[in-house]
Amino acid sequence: MPGSGFIRVMLMLKNLAFVIATSMAALTSLAAFANEEREYGEYLAGECTSCHRDGANETIPPIVGYEVWAFVSLMDTYRNGERDNQAMVSVAKSLDEEQIKALAIYFASVEPKGN
Repeated sequence: MPGSGFIRVMLMLKNLAFVIATSMAALTSLAAFANEEREYGEYLAGECTSCHRDGANETIPPIVGYEVWAFVSLMDTYRNGERDNQAMVSVAKSLDEEQIKALAIYFASVEPKGN
């Protein structure tokens, strides 16, 4: 008959298995959510990419490959008046937080050409 130490180890392993299973489920849900955000950003990106190309136009910078935080921060500078490009101010103010985040996730996932 197993001793109390064995039973404790078995209970710990059972708890660990539960934690691993719930963590995997949470990660799967998080990945699915991130994929949905990326797809929404890709859907919204058409307006952005009509001007922001891959660097061919030197006056309008490319925006692919930006880190999420950098893209969101940049859009905030247009929304709050720190930057004054009228086209970008208009675009930034027309987007809500969810749309900006989705665009940021999408553009961060796109590899700049030439890399």
